[in-house]
Parts: sequence; C-alpha cells; structure tokens
Amino acid sequence: MSQAAHTAPGKARTGAVPALLKVEALVVRLIGVLLGLGLIAMVAVNVANAAGRYTGLFALVGADEALVYGMIWIVMLGAILAARRRDHLSINLLPAGLSGRPAMLLQIALDAVTVAASAFIAVQSYDFIERIARLNQTSMGLGVPMVIPHSAILVGFTGIAAVTAVLMVVDIARLGRGEGRA
Repeated sequence: MSQAAHTAPGKARTGAVPALLKVEALVVRLIGVLLGLGLIAMVAVNVANAAGRYTGLFALVGADEALVYGMIWIVMLGAILAARRRDHLSINLLPAGLSGRPAMLLQIALDAVTVAASAFIAVQSYDFIERIARLNQTSMGLGVPMVIPHSAILVGFTGIAAVTAVLMVVDIARLGRGEGRA
C-alpha cells in the first residue's frame, strides 16, 4: 500500500471536523498506552507464575486464564490501531496499481465495506454479550464475568468501525478538495 495510505488522519491537510480528529488521536494514543501497560502486566504475571511453578514456592491460581483474556483484549485493541494505520491484512494488488483519484475512490469503498462489516460484527457481539449477561456466566478459574472477555470483540470491532469511518471522512474531504494520493 502506498505511503499515503498510512498517513494518520490528523496529518492530512484537512479542515473537515478538526475536533473529531483531535478526539480520535487522543483515543488512539490511549489505546496505545493501554496496550503497552497490558503487555507489561501480562509479562509480569507470566514471569511470576513461571517462577512460582519452577521453584515450587507458589502458584498463581487463574494466571493462565487471566493471560488468555488479556491476550484477547490486546489483539482486539491492536486491531484498532492496525485499522487506523491501514496496516491490517489486505489484498493490495489492485490498490498498488492505482494512483490519484481512482486509488482514493477504491480506498473509500474499502473503508465503507470495513465500517459496515465491523459495525455488523459489533452489533452481533453486543447481542451475545446481552445474552451471557442475563445468564450471569462466569469463568471457571477466576470467576470473571464472561461479559468482560467477550466485550473485547465488541470494543475491538466498534473501534475498527470508528477509526475507519474517521479515515473515510478524511479521504472524502481530500477527494472533495481534489487532492489525490501522494
């Protein structure tokens, strides 16, 4: 994908919805901080658990379960950042062959499909979370309400839809001003 595809919306020369771009940049930064802290916490729990097991001094009950749930959250939060950078898995044979207005139109169409698919998954996830909340389902090891790990899917796909929508708005504004991909 071209370098312009990786341009953060805040760096695009656009007067469209500057407050939205500031909020989006703040949320993306917060997600990055949460990812960093989450990874550090997971490494600490994993090291402590391994040390306790191998020395025979202690065992962290539920550590493996907490690590699995943490990894689910990290993957979904990371997916938001990947979507924001347009670094997610994609087939870029056609976009690589395009430039200017056709490339932007294709990117806007891909963004629209991504927003629609992500929003659909988020709605389905919300429905599922409502059902398991009514059942008061908890995990076997730690007794964590299963709403918490399942909410990662909702948050992740809602975030993907949101950041992709912001990118799409910026691209539409750039297209409207006649700017093409650099």
